Amino acid sequence: KLVQELYLAYTSRLLAYTRKNYSVPEDDAMNLVYKTIYRIADVYDRYRFDTEKKRSAFVFKTYINYLRNYYRDNKSFENRNFEVELSEFESVNEEAPGHANPKLSLLQHLLDKMEDWERILLLMRGQDIPYSEISKFVNRPENQLKVYYARLKKKLLDDMNEILNKGKSEE
Repeated sequence: KLVQELYLAYTSRLLAYTRKNYSVPEDDAMNLVYKTIYRIADVYDRYRFDTEKKRSAFVFKTYINYLRNYYRDNKSFENRNFEVELSEFESVNEEAPGHANPKLSLLQHLLDKMEDWERILLLMRGQDIPYSEISKFVNRPENQLKVYYARLKKKLLDDMNEILNKGKSEE
């Protein structure tokens, strides 16, 4: 019964957190979640948690330790940053998209409507990647990317503002 409760409470959040922050194959991520749940169930009677937040922190810390071990065993540990915060885990909730920030959802929707090369340009330039590097990915001339970027950024902002202002005027 405890395993079932832990599974229902944490599986989707742990998997969503892993998908968002690490490139772990789905099967391996699921195995790590199962290991975590069974480990917590084994030692659960040794601990008392005053709040649900403390129990979540304990589960999350255990999961991160298994994730570290996974990367160590697969020789890719040096490429990962495991300095994580519990708030990152708590903010991931795959089952409740209705609680997402509406502005972020709108931005995602507008990005989804763009062509792949436009999305790549916006996202890579947002990370300060030079236009010379970006041109390799988008198959566009490097000397024109600055103009494309400015136009796309302006269009995205204008579309967001239009939709947000339209929503406010309807209220």
